[in-house]
Amino acid sequence: MMLFKKKPKGENVKTRTLRTFGLSETAIKQKLKDIQMTGSRLEILSHPKGVDLTIVVEGKGEGERILSDMVDAAETRVRKHLGEYVFGTNNDKMEQVLEKALVHRGMTLAAAESCTGGLICHWLTNVPGSSECFKQGIIAYSNSAKTSLLHLPEEILKKFGAVSRETVEAMAKSIREVSNADIGIATTGIAGPGGGTAEKPVGLTYIGMAESSKVVSEKYHFSGGRELIKIQAAQAALDLVRRNLVNADRGKENKKR
Repeated sequence: MMLFKKKPKGENVKTRTLRTFGLSETAIKQKLKDIQMTGSRLEILSHPKGVDLTIVVEGKGEGERILSDMVDAAETRVRKHLGEYVFGTNNDKMEQVLEKALVHRGMTLAAAESCTGGLICHWLTNVPGSSECFKQGIIAYSNSAKTSLLHLPEEILKKFGAVSRETVEAMAKSIREVSNADIGIATTGIAGPGGGTAEKPVGLTYIGMAESSKVVSEKYHFSGGRELIKIQAAQAALDLVRRNLVNADRGKENKKR
């Protein structure tokens, strides 16, 4: 059966949704263009928090076990092509997946938010049991808040601006130190609709993450209205931590081999 083919009618149906973040629908289709989906198909849904891929298997005489095996096989093929971009299945949320990963590793997280305005903290604390891994959140929206609450040097803000790689990395390092957490995450950006310039347009966002041994940051250009930009930025921040945890585990496994 062809990839992205229109749904046929059948008596028995088995589905599983793979939740992804970091790739557009077009990019996903390109990566999966040569995949063999014999006996199954994919339905794709894009939204501000990522792209969902639903594997659908139908059969008129096959039993539950056979259909489940077919879904498992299709999931394995999709994951092989998409790798770390798949963060969960079915109704999983990024914050749930991340908090489970942190608790499993016995690690803690703290957040310093500017453009996301507390959305990251809101999502994390919506997860039952989040106190096991989430230590603290600071909304440092203004420059004065960044200097007074996060102790950012004024020189960084004056030289590079509030929306910059240097500032977000300093924010991530500071929130980690202030909270005594294992990981610090930070966001800064221009959510709009005003405030953008040719050099720093609306949607420009920097996300930083600090651990004891490293500091990393990523630059994004999100689109949409103010609320959509905030949602995408918060999701990207959580995903940055998740991907770094996954890659760290892979690094440890490779060293053992």
